[in-house]
Amino acid sequence: MTVSADTTAGDEPPAVAAIRTGSASSMPAADHRDRLVVAMAELLAEQGYASVTVTDVVARARVSKRTFYQHFTDREECLLATYRVVAEGPLHMIAQAAESAAGSGLSLREEIASVTGAYLAAMAEHPLLTRAMLTEPGSTGPAGRSARREVMRRFADQLVALAAGVGSRSGGRPLPPALAQALVGGINELVLAAVESADREGVAPADIAAEILALRDTVTDLAVAVLARRD
Repeated sequence: MTVSADTTAGDEPPAVAAIRTGSASSMPAADHRDRLVVAMAELLAEQGYASVTVTDVVARARVSKRTFYQHFTDREECLLATYRVVAEGPLHMIAQAAESAAGSGLSLREEIASVTGAYLAAMAEHPLLTRAMLTEPGSTGPAGRSARREVMRRFADQLVALAAGVGSRSGGRPLPPALAQALVGGINELVLAAVESADREGVAPADIAAEILALRDTVTDLAVAVLARRD
């Protein structure tokens, strides 16, 4: 599966939908790469990257090791491919929310709240996977840091485009790319603080999801302050 430069509100790619809905078993057997990516995502949520082996991934995906190495050179490359695919979920939901809000007569804050709510809902769907995606790729060295910057840039680019649309309708200001990157980084840190509660003994995924969703007002306030700023 390839990741497009721009995410629209159209149909979700199959691997993204399978990860989001937990429907990996319904994926066509011939979609080997997607099956491997979905398997890696499931295992990351269950046990963390350090414990995942290629043997685990191929067993979950129900493919051979030979098939794995036809698509990925090693476990790390599979992880980073999974990271890029998982990022498509929130990007897709943001695009859908923005499309729904456009032309609806909402205020600046209401329109931003619909978008931030969609983003947080996507992150809360699978909180243990969200934790893995926020922490694991950057620990794999230069390739992981590069993948993380790529995904952060895609979120920032989407925010720039969304801000242009919101601003034209609701009086918000254009969002410079550097400021968009800072906003994405700040929001991710808030989400990371919420998902790190999973490290506390006895915390259920539903409780982590609730902590993520509880960030909506804070994230909305932050985004509105940036878009309504006075230079």
